[in-house]
Amino acid sequence: MAKHDIVYILKNNYTSDELTYSIRSVCKNFPYRKIWFYGGAPEGIMPDVLVEYQQSGNNKWEKVRDTLTAICGNDEITPDFWLFNDDFFVMKKVSKLQPMVYGTLSGRVRRIQKKHGGRNSTYSMQLNETARVLNAMGYDSLDYALHVPMLINREKALQTLAAFPDCPMFRSLYGNHHSIGGVITKDVKIQSESQMPTGEEIFLSTNDRSFHDGKVGRYIREAFPDRCRYEL
Repeated sequence: MAKHDIVYILKNNYTSDELTYSIRSVCKNFPYRKIWFYGGAPEGIMPDVLVEYQQSGNNKWEKVRDTLTAICGNDEITPDFWLFNDDFFVMKKVSKLQPMVYGTLSGRVRRIQKKHGGRNSTYSMQLNETARVLNAMGYDSLDYALHVPMLINREKALQTLAAFPDCPMFRSLYGNHHSIGGVITKDVKIQSESQMPTGEEIFLSTNDRSFHDGKVGRYIREAFPDRCRYEL
């Protein structure tokens, strides 16, 4: 697998230690050229390149959009880069990685509604709106909002951001806009404190509670006990 840069978008006041274990897992299991942080950096860890970027915008989507635009305009980043979140953990060696989808956006909305007694959430309404906009423009509406790394082309990302200036769900917009396809897989995010991984997962993801207090968090910390070269 070609070595591209990895980019993490972080809050300017980022403090969680999930990132430390994400970086440890990358160093052990994922091929890359450089690791970039855009935004802030927690005390005690320093990437290959830190861009102390002051994110601007009135909401989460506007801040992500602003930061992605800056990232994709930076010619020092490889033309294709891996977009990581701080709670992505690479549990096994990766030598090849295809795009992954979680079915369709409408299918995800139905699952959320079923879980919440038929009610919509803000998230499901965003999913619906993303599907509506994509379908209105003649695109598929596959769901790329999985908690796994996604390979992004900087030029194509800028095209996507220009084509959908007001619509969130960047990953799904990007994947459908450029017809990247993908294999259907389940999401790997574990939100329950009691749930344990099967041990077969290539990737895992957590939330704050399941990482700090749950069985999955203990499992991840035990998998990556050794400091990496990015820890000061």
